[in-house]
Amino acid sequence: MALDQALLECAAEPSFPPTLRFQRWIPPALSLGRFQKLEEIDLEACAGSGVQVVRRPTGGKSILHLEDFTYSLVLPSYMSLPSGVVETYALIGRGIVAALRLLGLDPVIHVGGGAKRTPPGAACFASSTQADIRCGERKVCGSAQLRRGGAVLQHGSVLLKDRSEFHFRLLRFERGAERSSSLLAYRRNCASLEELGVEVSWEEMAECLRRGFEESFDIRLREEPLREVEELRWRSLIPAYRSREWLHNPHRLELPPLAEEMVP
Repeated sequence: MALDQALLECAAEPSFPPTLRFQRWIPPALSLGRFQKLEEIDLEACAGSGVQVVRRPTGGKSILHLEDFTYSLVLPSYMSLPSGVVETYALIGRGIVAALRLLGLDPVIHVGGGAKRTPPGAACFASSTQADIRCGERKVCGSAQLRRGGAVLQHGSVLLKDRSEFHFRLLRFERGAERSSSLLAYRRNCASLEELGVEVSWEEMAECLRRGFEESFDIRLREEPLREVEELRWRSLIPAYRSREWLHNPHRLELPPLAEEMVP
């Protein structure tokens, strides 16, 4: 998560290349949105289940990173991206839609579906926005976005298998009935690829997403190591992202400034 923020900050450089990263989580983790209340999470249940709890720089609610496929995309300011968040979601979503079609699915970007609705609970996929990627009536990709100086960081997750029951055991609810009803609403609104009849490994999903972005935007992706400025900024942010303050009181934490030699 610290690396994603570092890349976003470095995206102000004219030489910064649009960067797509694929992530897997070992051990499993629950990632919280930037300003999500920690009280919504059962930390004891997470610890007892061997699930780490981390906080993203992007918004939204919790995502369980267990048999899911996570991507992050950082686009620099010089690309003249759409000014609207929904329009940017729709633009980036073209690559994800193309990837899912390679798997035999028929997804659509559901733009303009009305105001955001959030069923009870602290699970990100349960929320519906105005630019969801859906197969039929069910959401198949959850995304969150952060902008800085015209540059964009977008996180997204595709559930390879359904682990929603386990996910909801890690969330706090006042009553068991509320947990059950929230889980039911989540399952009605969301779908894993396995539930849609697609068995795919993490590696196969990575290849589909790579091809999807290449075909949708007529580009060729190439693997590159971090540049020195990106690695330095990343390492400077790691202590903050590992700190208790970031997890418990992110609004109070002042992240370390860019070092002078890192400023474009």
